[in-house]
Amino acid sequence: MLGPICPATPDDFDEVWQLYLDVCEHQARDQYGPRWTPGIYPAEGDIRSHMAEGELYVQRLGDQIVAAMALVMREDPEYVGVPWPTKAAPEDVAVIHLLAVHPSARGLHVGVGLAREAVRLARAAGKRAVHLDVVPGNLAASRVYLEAGFSLVGTYEIFYEDTGVMGFEMYECAL
Repeated sequence: MLGPICPATPDDFDEVWQLYLDVCEHQARDQYGPRWTPGIYPAEGDIRSHMAEGELYVQRLGDQIVAAMALVMREDPEYVGVPWPTKAAPEDVAVIHLLAVHPSARGLHVGVGLAREAVRLARAAGKRAVHLDVVPGNLAASRVYLEAGFSLVGTYEIFYEDTGVMGFEMYECAL
């Protein structure tokens, strides 16, 4: 049975890191995916930092963590040039990063639940919008965000260490 979505604790680190490693390892068997590179993105330091800031959320299936996401309560600096439909100051935006669902929990709508929880948390924090990016062709992620109420804004070039400059599909949920 799926448990509640709750903040991760430092004691969860090993299990959360293994979740991300499992998702990355499974990419080779996926038709589409996030194209993550363990150690670069996701990186252990980023996971620990999100945990320390209270930004990392997890969900369990039974006693196993099967999903995680970071919800950052400020605009991502890489997103500043995107022409977002909702005009909002950086402090009025939340951003989803690192949303991952373990391959064993796929098909249970866990990703949609996480995205909807991010929207709920952002709204409760008084934010005006939630933003995120998706690697083009990651159809599963696109479906999750559209089902959770996000709109595709367009494809824009962003630089990330693990991908270099690349076009990403940008999504917004206005609150």
